[in-house]
This record gives sequence, C-alpha cells and structure tokens, in this order.
Amino acid sequence: MKKIIYILLIAAYFANVSLAQVEAPSLKVENLRPVEELIAVAINKSAAIKALNVSQQQTDQEIAMNRKKWMQHLSLAAGVNYGNGIVYDQLSGDQSGTSLTYLTRQNMTYNVGLNIRLPFTEVSSRRNEIKIKELEIDRLDYLKDEQAELLKKEIIKLYSDLKHYITSIAIQAEVVESNAMALDVAEGYFKAGKLPVEQYRMAVESNYSAKLQFEKAKNDAWLAYNTLKNLVGEDILK
Repeated sequence: MKKIIYILLIAAYFANVSLAQVEAPSLKVENLRPVEELIAVAINKSAAIKALNVSQQQTDQEIAMNRKKWMQHLSLAAGVNYGNGIVYDQLSGDQSGTSLTYLTRQNMTYNVGLNIRLPFTEVSSRRNEIKIKELEIDRLDYLKDEQAELLKKEIIKLYSDLKHYITSIAIQAEVVESNAMALDVAEGYFKAGKLPVEQYRMAVESNYSAKLQFEKAKNDAWLAYNTLKNLVGEDILK
C-alpha cells in the first residue's frame, strides 16, 4: 500500500511539472563552429606547444653560440719598434770630389698579426655539439606534431560526442512530452477505476525514466561543451 501511495505522489509531482521546466538547452548543432577551426585555435593556444617552441628557440641560441665559440681561440698581436739609426750618404761633385755624409735618423716600425690556436679535437667536438643541438630541434618538431595530433583527436571526439548529446536532448524532449501525455491519459483511466494499479505504475515509471534520460542528455551535453571550450581556449559557438 505504501508503495502505491509513493508512486501516486511521484505521478502527481511530475504531472505538475510543465514541459517548459525541462526544455532543452539552447545548444544547437548548427551553432557550433566548424571543427577544423576549433582545432586550429586549440593548437595555436596550446601551452604545451608554446613550451616546445620556447625550447626550440633556446636550442637555436645555443647553436649560434657554439658556432661562434671558435673565436675564443683567436688572438691579435701588435707591436711597435722605435729607435735611432745612422746612415751615410755618398756625395760626389766636380770640384770637391767624393765625400761621405753621415745622418742620424729616428726609426719607428709597426707590426700587426692574427694568431689562431684551434686544436683539431676542439673542431671535432664543436661540430658534434652543433649536430646534437640540431637533432634536438628535430625532436622538438616531432613532439609538437605529436601534441597537435593528440589535440586534434581529442577535439574531434568531444565535438562528435557533443553533437550526439545535443541530438539526444531533442529526442528525449519528445519522449518526455509523449510520456507526459500518456501518463495524463493513464491517470484519467486510473481515477475512473478502469486501469489496474500495475499498468498505472508502469506509466509513472516510464514518465520518470524519460525525464531522467532527458536530464542526463542535458548534463552530458553541457559537460562536453565546457570540456571542449576549455580545451580550445575560447567559446566554441558561432
């Protein structure tokens, strides 16, 4: 007896719930932005991919520094020589004959040189270091492609799930309305004593189950919507 009373109370409650209260959310498939656009935005905003870009820039700088490292083996040498020197000049003439003239001069000379001391092992080591850094840049490229591919797959799945849930909302809304009408009819017959309690209970449970499925579809849709929105980094609606 208590079970029957409980069922009747449930029926009365749902009979008073208007369809407006369980109206489907404003989400519509046609309002979703194209999935390709969402993928491009997500990749552009991805913090993981940005971090990999920074690592690549850092490696580029290290390569540039390694390419210039050989300059530390260069040295510039310069010198100045200053002193006095004596030179003589032989003069000849018609009357005086030949004579020697001694001259004292101040001399200054300059010299500049460039020295390179670059061991062969240093050349080989520097070449290997640069090659390792270049391979690191390639590795980071692969990681960026991998991260972009993971984002793409996740967005496509969430996008497909969201479309399914939105469609489910519309279907469940129709089921709720149909079950509500059937319950009204069943309740009329039950009050008139023309419908057994068991059949009336089945109508109540069917109506209750439809409403639960409708709420589940709405919750699934909004969960997928918010998850996808957070993954993309901005609103996914047009």
